[in-house]
Amino acid sequence: MSQAYQHVKYLAEEIGPRGSCTAQERKAAEYIKAQLVKMGFEPKWEQFKAVTSFSWAFGLIYLFFVIAAFIYPSSPYLGFIITFLAFLGFYFETNTFPLFSKLIPKKSSQNIIAEVPARSKAIRNVIIMAHYDSSRSALSFSPKMVKNFRTTYLLMVVAMGLQVFFYALGVFSSLPQQLLWIFSLPSAIYLAFTLFLLIHRELFGEYTPGANDNASGVAVLLEVAKVLARFPLLTTTVTLVATGAEESGTNGALDFLRRHQPSKETFIINLDNLGSGNLTAITHEGILGTKPSSPELLSLAEHTVEEKNLKLKFLPYNLLTTDGTVFIKRKYPVMTVMAFDQEGLLPNWHWPTDRAEFVKPENLEDAKELVLGIIRKL
Repeated sequence: MSQAYQHVKYLAEEIGPRGSCTAQERKAAEYIKAQLVKMGFEPKWEQFKAVTSFSWAFGLIYLFFVIAAFIYPSSPYLGFIITFLAFLGFYFETNTFPLFSKLIPKKSSQNIIAEVPARSKAIRNVIIMAHYDSSRSALSFSPKMVKNFRTTYLLMVVAMGLQVFFYALGVFSSLPQQLLWIFSLPSAIYLAFTLFLLIHRELFGEYTPGANDNASGVAVLLEVAKVLARFPLLTTTVTLVATGAEESGTNGALDFLRRHQPSKETFIINLDNLGSGNLTAITHEGILGTKPSSPELLSLAEHTVEEKNLKLKFLPYNLLTTDGTVFIKRKYPVMTVMAFDQEGLLPNWHWPTDRAEFVKPENLEDAKELVLGIIRKL
């Protein structure tokens, strides 16, 4: 059994489900820190406050749309203002700029950070990151519904947009407000159903073992760290970051960014959901308005694949946010490494079947060689 796969098994089976800001997440952080110490690092433990679930902020947003549907017939201006602000909040939250999240009570999480200084003068900097918390399951991620995840997500965005549009017409035009309100009701009903799904998630969803998402990324991070501990790069400083509370809203990446403010020339390699399926370099990232990944990192990935005879696909990723999204939305040179099944989905995504037995050790080894090849070529 490879050491990388042992990391996956320990995180997913010995520690088990690791919800954001939970005691199990903290145990995973302690394990990662201990592994880095064994390699000779002096890792930092950076604690921060984070929301425990993305359901709270987005649930609040959908609730505002439902409330506005009740308010609009008697107070059109107020109904419009509520929906407009809710849609604005949704846009910012989706693009990793917290707005409504700031109103939600928070608990403690932590990032584990280790640095590998360049052997000579540092000319460039690379950050390699992977989150170690696991998600709560939800009906929308069930095997029957997850295939339509992006379609239902876009329908939800359209529903919000239509409700804002109809309310704006009612306020700023001479069209009959009552008729426009009736036209907007299907949108409000759909958003009420979306709110129900989030409530159901928090009441009945269970934290997943998180073997693929994302013990696999952490395992590769640790194996890369082991190599770099023995053979640091000549002119590149590498920072290894294991992030907490990613599943509740990329909070670990956001905290790292706020604290350290790396230069915009820093390369970011994000490892997420890469233990099962076809290993893939993400070319564009973002669920609402994709941003291109670093052309230089993608080019180096191509060269590494040829040199090491690895199997790697190059595809866009337009589902939920990753830690990479935090940096790509702020114009950093980023590349996320993931793996997808034959239907273009993340295997066992946010579902109780995300167990170690479905993670392929060869994926972990190939991902490690890919990352090492890229940073050496830099």
